[in-house]
Amino acid sequence: MLNEIMTLATDIFEDDDILPTSRLEEAKRFDSMNLVQFIIELSEAFEMDIEDEEVEKTMTFAELAKRLEEKR
Repeated sequence: MLNEIMTLATDIFEDDDILPTSRLEEAKRFDSMNLVQFIIELSEAFEMDIEDEEVEKTMTFAELAKRLEEKR
């Protein structure tokens, strides 16, 4: 799951330098519109409803993967 999240993140935020330990808000092209697109893409990729509140901009990509794994 983390690999898929990282692939989506590098595409949406146009940032090849983000790491699993990076916070979402640290991505180069992080803004509210890209965050919404990221959540939509995550929802579709993992076939689950993901609310905006579940994806906190201060969490790392690894923390997000863990949260979504627990939700499955």
